[in-house]
Amino acid sequence: HGIGEALEVLDARSRRIVEQRWLAVNDDSSGGMTLHELAAEYGVSAERVRQIEVAALKKMRKSLEAMA
Repeated sequence: HGIGEALEVLDARSRRIVEQRWLAVNDDSSGGMTLHELAAEYGVSAERVRQIEVAALKKMRKSLEAMA
């Protein structure tokens, strides 16, 4: 278990935001999408994307703690 299982507790939008913001980043720091890119894709503000991201990471942390 771990990150994969923690991602499963998220809805599709939250999961995609976390994946694109954190898991799509390469070793050289390239890749990954900015808040603004994701905001444009979902038709919401960058601040809203950030809020979704924060809530999703909190949910994942709780899930990981429950597994430990």
